[in-house]
Amino acid sequence: MKYFIPTALVAMMAMPADAFERMMRSDCQVGFEKLAELMQPDDTSTAAMSNGIRVTPQGWCEMRGGTAGLEDAEFGTLEWRAEGVTRWTRDGIPPLALEVRITGLDPDEMQGGMNTGRPNVDVEVLLRQLPDAGMIVIERAVMENNAGDSMTVSGVFERVFLSSPSMMQVSMGSAAFKAGLISLTLEGTHENPFGFGVDVEMRGVPQAQRDAAFDLISKLPDGVVDDASRAELTAFAGDLPKPVGTLEVSVSSAQGLGLMQVGMWMYNSLEAVISDDVDGSELEILLHGISVEADWAPDAQVAD
Repeated sequence: MKYFIPTALVAMMAMPADAFERMMRSDCQVGFEKLAELMQPDDTSTAAMSNGIRVTPQGWCEMRGGTAGLEDAEFGTLEWRAEGVTRWTRDGIPPLALEVRITGLDPDEMQGGMNTGRPNVDVEVLLRQLPDAGMIVIERAVMENNAGDSMTVSGVFERVFLSSPSMMQVSMGSAAFKAGLISLTLEGTHENPFGFGVDVEMRGVPQAQRDAAFDLISKLPDGVVDDASRAELTAFAGDLPKPVGTLEVSVSSAQGLGLMQVGMWMYNSLEAVISDDVDGSELEILLHGISVEADWAPDAQVAD
């Protein structure tokens, strides 16, 4: 397997990681209540959920599904910790770092209440901001189950300044994706093990899944993905719906891909592109300066 990591990610990985301090229960509660007020200001269960927050022996804030206010929660545990938490609890701006762990997510529920018997999924995410550089770094985002399936994502976003609420508003228009790396390891027992929404039925139509993937890959402009990487993606698509092996995809942007630009394009054009109502020129405009490299390494026994 070849390995490729964008330069921006290499630089990020070389930075020393700050140690997280032990969370205080009061900070856990205030932090949660401020977030709940922002996202669901009329939720009458916020007080009960906040009261149920505890601090683990390892110093994480923790909420448990099935407790007061979370009787219908579709997870086992939700844990988090933050570096510089008073930035959020006192000043209303994001902490310098945030780590979140969720256990017991049901992919069947995530995909609309199916009944496939897929194992539950655990998620862990570590986000860090570099204020002087104006960057947000996804150091690690992992989804995995106990069947051997896992997905790991890392990435860098630039022109993000979160020192005050006003600067946060400015960053909504300036933030841009710079580089990212996705590694997907699939054991092959379960289709769509993480419960991602797909346009084709998950069962009974493997060729439809392959055709949809082939069509999407064919729409990627030549300037975005070279022949070798397109062949790797096509080989992966050919192994759907239950590929066995590891797919790595590296994405980088020379100028930075503006998030506002992406959002507007998706709102106006994504459905048309997928349904063949437009040609590849819109994708070429959107993805100008983007480079995608891919490597599909099927399991040796399957490949043989």
